[in-house]
Amino acid sequence: MKFSLVLLFALTALSAAKIPTVPKSLSPDGKIHAVMDIDRDPTISPEWKEDSYPQIEITQMNTGRVLTSIGYFGSPSSDDRPLREHVRVSWRPDSKAFAVTINDRFYSSTLVYALNEESKFVQLSFPSYKDMTGFVPPDSKHLRPRGRGTVKGWNKEGHLIYDLFASPMASFTGKDPLIHRIYLKVTDTRMIPAKVEHEEGEWRNGDWIKLKAQQDVAPDRE
Repeated sequence: MKFSLVLLFALTALSAAKIPTVPKSLSPDGKIHAVMDIDRDPTISPEWKEDSYPQIEITQMNTGRVLTSIGYFGSPSSDDRPLREHVRVSWRPDSKAFAVTINDRFYSSTLVYALNEESKFVQLSFPSYKDMTGFVPPDSKHLRPRGRGTVKGWNKEGHLIYDLFASPMASFTGKDPLIHRIYLKVTDTRMIPAKVEHEEGEWRNGDWIKLKAQQDVAPDRE
C-alpha cells in the first residue's frame, strides 16, 4: 500500500512537471493559469515541429478545463528558448480581465481578454492609434522594423497600463514621440482610452527635440 501511494505521488509529480506552464501566469484569485498545449522544449513536447501551431490555454487550476485558447501570435523562430518564456500574462486584480504579451527579439505585441456576461473570456479590440495617442498612425516606411506594444500592469483604478514604442528612421518627422503610456478602461465589451502620457517636442533628422519647458523635467529618452 505504501509503495502504491509513493508511486502515485511520483507519477502525479512527473505529470505536473511535464505541463508547459507559462511562468507567473496565476490569476490573483489563484484559480486560473496559462499553459502551452505544445512547446519548443524536447523534455516536454518531443513532437514539436517548426510548423506546429501552439496554443496558449487559459485553464482552470482545479479541473484543467480550458476557458479560452489563444493561438501563439509571436514568432516561434525568434530564438531557441521555449515559447512559454516569451509569454507574459498580466491579470487585473479582480481576475476578470487579463492581457497576454509575447516578447520577441524585435517586436512585442499584446492581446486583451475580459470576462463577459456569459462568464466567457472574449478578446477585446484595441482602440485606434489616434484615439489612444492623439496622433495619426505613423507611416511604416519611415520606421525601423521593430516595435513594442507591452503591458506594464494595472493601476489602482483598474486601468490597463499599455506602453507603445516605435523606432524612427532619420526620415521620420512630426510631433509624435512614438513612445506612449496609455491607460485603458477595460469593460466586458471594449477598451476605452482614459489617459495618455508622452513627451512633447518634434523629430529633426532622426533626433527627438523636447520642448524647452520640458528639458529639465522630462525623463531622457532611451
